[in-house]
Amino acid sequence: MKVFKYSLVLCLLACCMVTHAQQRTLTSTYPFNGLLLNPAYAGSLNILSVIAVHRKQWLNIDGAPNHQALTAHSSFYSNRVGIGLSAFRDEIGATETFSLYGQYAYKIKTPIGILAMGLQGGLDRRETDFSKLTIFDQNDPLLTGANNRLTPNFGTGLYLANPNMYAGISIPYILENKTYTIEEAVEQFNARQSRYYYITGGVIFHASSLVKLAPSVLIRVQEQNRLSYEFTGNVIFDNIAYVGLSVRNSLEVVFIGQLVLNENLRAGYAYDAATNDLGQNTTGSHEILVNYRVKLRNYKKDPQCPVYF
Repeated sequence: MKVFKYSLVLCLLACCMVTHAQQRTLTSTYPFNGLLLNPAYAGSLNILSVIAVHRKQWLNIDGAPNHQALTAHSSFYSNRVGIGLSAFRDEIGATETFSLYGQYAYKIKTPIGILAMGLQGGLDRRETDFSKLTIFDQNDPLLTGANNRLTPNFGTGLYLANPNMYAGISIPYILENKTYTIEEAVEQFNARQSRYYYITGGVIFHASSLVKLAPSVLIRVQEQNRLSYEFTGNVIFDNIAYVGLSVRNSLEVVFIGQLVLNENLRAGYAYDAATNDLGQNTTGSHEILVNYRVKLRNYKKDPQCPVYF
């Protein structure tokens, strides 16, 4: 009966309608920062975790995307509740987007791990300044002045984890808000934010007492766009050094790594190498991650707490 209830909740989460939309940034270090994809991840480590990410995409291409993110989350009430906060900045061309979201997760112990049900809500501030562009037609109504818009959004997700595996499904941004507000352009240009369905999963294999293998997968589903998936394989040496490789169906290869500097501090790095036609114009993308972890006073050790995800 419990398995049936959990399956029913998963099905309900996956039954929302999807329409065409603009894409949101996906970082390459997401295996080390689950809160970016799933609000149910909040509090999964049972300690306070603060992560800063900086991503410089497609070097040598003018107007290429830049992304910064700051996430923080911890568990409360004897590890039954997780609370998180995320702030983002995305820049691409003449457009900047600032986002602030809060996450809440309620955790339930099951025979196979801890199941968390998560919600998030927040605001996106989108600013487009067309004066930064080289405009050939000065009378084009689509490219005049500035386009500024503040919109709310919310999302949900499920996250199941134990020390040897994890699985999640989420819709972090359900509303498909319009991102263009110039009235003359409404009938000609109807840009909206994305609604993605994220499906994630990973396992830990103990190759030896010092070496562990951590394969994982990420699937992104969006209507009117091709299915996006990514396979990642990490090798963990002595629980200190993470070295891995990701392969995407967009023909990108990602070299990823993380180093545990001490009990509180971790640093990660990812390099995206484009093997498609884009690779002729860029030397790739770089991403840096810094993670600070600390035990709070209400910390209570949980034997089912995930360690590697």
